[in-house]
Amino acid sequence: MSKSVNNIRLESVYIDGVRNLSAQRLLMSPGINLIFGANGSGKSSIIEALSLLSTGRSFRSSSVRSLIQHGREDCVVQARVESGNAARSLGIKRTKTGELTLRCDGEPVSSLAEFVAQVPTIILDPSSTDTITGPPEPRRRLIDGTLFHVELGFLDVWRRYQRLLKQRNAMLRRGMMRGQDPWLGELSRVGSILTEYRVNLVSRLEPIFQTILAELNPTLADAELVFRPGWDSSLSLEAGMARSAESDAAQGFTHVGPHRADLRLQWQGRAMAEVFSRGQLKLAVIALRLAQGRVLAASEKGAPLYLVDDLTAELDGPHALQVCRMLEQTHSQVVLTTVSELAAEPSWMHDVAAVFHVEQGCVSAVADNTSVIKT
Repeated sequence: MSKSVNNIRLESVYIDGVRNLSAQRLLMSPGINLIFGANGSGKSSIIEALSLLSTGRSFRSSSVRSLIQHGREDCVVQARVESGNAARSLGIKRTKTGELTLRCDGEPVSSLAEFVAQVPTIILDPSSTDTITGPPEPRRRLIDGTLFHVELGFLDVWRRYQRLLKQRNAMLRRGMMRGQDPWLGELSRVGSILTEYRVNLVSRLEPIFQTILAELNPTLADAELVFRPGWDSSLSLEAGMARSAESDAAQGFTHVGPHRADLRLQWQGRAMAEVFSRGQLKLAVIALRLAQGRVLAASEKGAPLYLVDDLTAELDGPHALQVCRMLEQTHSQVVLTTVSELAAEPSWMHDVAAVFHVEQGCVSAVADNTSVIKT
């Protein structure tokens, strides 16, 4: 893959008040940045801070209070971001009371969607296998999060569908939908457009996913992505919704539609969650995320930022190194954490551009071409 001139790169990052990190400033390499340290040292907190900057939320917890350092009322993450020949500053502040402050080049940003669009990001962490084994929502979020960055009109369609669905459900709860359904036509029209976006994306993801997974483990070559739209696919969405109208009215919510869509990961016709080991599931989710990254890289925004926490969890050394090679080939900026023992291995250093050590929330650079400043 040729290097894109539009690749996103974090040049510097300032983190204050995220768990045990206080006033830490990192100067990042454009390649692979390896962060090592003992468990509980704060290396995962760096990934968490970067996920807050790029997605507006933590990948580890939905609780803002758990993210913010004990004794603090807020946390702050700031970064200088380069893309092509352009550079800008981003900043996010979260408080324990739930307040959110966003800034771009010093100016307030009112829309979280506008803010997170600045840094397309792929996150891999030990819980990522839940994407395969858990409920459909994380898989829908993966599809929709990719579309958010690569399809200009997607967000408006998604918002329109959510708004119509909320309005219809409110009417259903009030018992006002006994008979004619004024929402059915428009909801099914917008939902069909939303589904078309999703189907097209899955058709792009699947061959890339299959190729990457087969490269990671040739015995897993028969993998497939099966998209389920959220209703009986032998019917149109409008017909499917009309069929469930009676049960919708009785129970007060919309039973079928794109909000019930799912992406099933299968191997030889069976669900991966049922037949794969934990290590195989980890390889599958890595392949899926790397496929997502290649689709993002083909967009105008260029290759995304990769945040990889504890790469060696449930992966042996050779597979971890293979994934590291694949990450290098993306020509993306990568921030990954690992245990201290692996950081000393010469084979890891082959691809790594910068190395940072974390101890009790203090970060220090151990590579010549970067530095960390405690302010």
